[in-house]
Amino acid sequence: MQVLNKDIFNQKRSHQPISAETILSLPEKIIQFGNGVLLRGLPDYYVDNSNKSGVFNGRIVVVKSTPGDTSDFDAQDYLYTHCIKGIENGQAIESIEINASISRVLSAYEQWDEVLKCASNKEINVVFSNTTEQGIVFLQETVIDCIPKSFPGKLLAYLCHRYEKLGDGDDAKICIVPCELIENNGDELKTILRKLIQFNELSPAFETWFANQVIICNSLVDRIVPGKPQEEILQNYFQTLQYEDGYLIESEPYNLWAIEGAGHVKKMLSFHTINSGIKIVDDISLFKELKLRLLNATHIFCVGKALLDGFNTVSEAMENDVFNEFTICVTDDIKISISQEIDEDLKAKFAIAVLDRFRNPSIHHMWTSIIFNYSEKFKIRCMPLIENHFKIFGHFSQPMIEGLAMFFKISIPDLCEENNFYTYINETKIKLNDPCSKELFEMKNQYGEMKTIQYFIKNYFMAQSTIAEVDKLTTEVENYFMSLEIQKL
Repeated sequence: MQVLNKDIFNQKRSHQPISAETILSLPEKIIQFGNGVLLRGLPDYYVDNSNKSGVFNGRIVVVKSTPGDTSDFDAQDYLYTHCIKGIENGQAIESIEINASISRVLSAYEQWDEVLKCASNKEINVVFSNTTEQGIVFLQETVIDCIPKSFPGKLLAYLCHRYEKLGDGDDAKICIVPCELIENNGDELKTILRKLIQFNELSPAFETWFANQVIICNSLVDRIVPGKPQEEILQNYFQTLQYEDGYLIESEPYNLWAIEGAGHVKKMLSFHTINSGIKIVDDISLFKELKLRLLNATHIFCVGKALLDGFNTVSEAMENDVFNEFTICVTDDIKISISQEIDEDLKAKFAIAVLDRFRNPSIHHMWTSIIFNYSEKFKIRCMPLIENHFKIFGHFSQPMIEGLAMFFKISIPDLCEENNFYTYINETKIKLNDPCSKELFEMKNQYGEMKTIQYFIKNYFMAQSTIAEVDKLTTEVENYFMSLEIQKL
């Protein structure tokens, strides 16, 4: 069977208004640090969509910083298949596209000169990155006349070369959109770059150019892109497609890329105009809040019930009518408990999308992975909602109370072995990866479960709340916790 290549792409687009030849000959306009599945499943997806609609008309040069041969990607002309499967507006959907957004892949360590040549190309005025959370770090290093080790170091070297070759005019303007999953990723990257500028004693003129012509945006990416499917599923795809593809990826239909920026950012990122999932706004905090509360907090409120009810994956649990109804009740109470002023219609649409994502049978999201660092997740994502619901309505949300009680049921360890803590759920031994496990375990052994719950609510979850609020919440959580014990018997 043939490997995916430009001839196959040409055949697939033989009846489309914009030909494969036209798309593959588009100029390079973006340089991208990283080639992971999230970049290929979201930003690169948007660029490909726009190119096929005749809008952005630019391709991506990928810079690869990790070791490894890319000749296999080169052999398939940097094309890859993107399979989108899931639920959207309550309906099952599936689509398959060949993504042609990437023009070439350069090795940072073997082709650094080629990378720097891109900096002198005024048409390449956009940077994407996803170098993982560990990528945006400050490392004291020289960036001139060498290949820096860190991503910010490489980026600064790239910017220095651009300034040197293109000067300080508008031709050198560049927009950087990091996709790393950290809070205020653009601000953090900018802070590190400024430190590096000082460390390398770069000229005041360069600093002025950096301040005026280098736009670095905060961004939020949201799409589940598991990557390459299991071998059996992959082979089924190959049989259907009648070609092989070593870079085939799957993703859910839902997609969001919220970017902080003004009119000039919209102009440089013109591919946003045909991609409704891209939101270029002055402040992306409302999208952060929606994701944190309606997506992340819903997971945390529901994970205890899912595990206690014996479900392995999120989609499996959502097939159960009782669990499905519980999840809907949780999202309904979250919507009315979010403190930030957000349009009700936007909250409602986001909540519907969350439920669609949870029901997606193509995404095998394990509940046991969600309880990693369970205590901190509950404190940050869920407790503000519990407290705000009480402030607004004068009583606590029952689904949220149940979620907190089940948190304790899962998180108070049953045993410790070689400094690892475990809980038993339906006679299944599950390891807890939670910094609070040791304290919870020791308190349970010394004072019992109820005293542990009381102490933890007062001192960890509600340290800033009134005694009356703490006492009321503790009583309601204890009552539901006891009901779980009775059900177990």
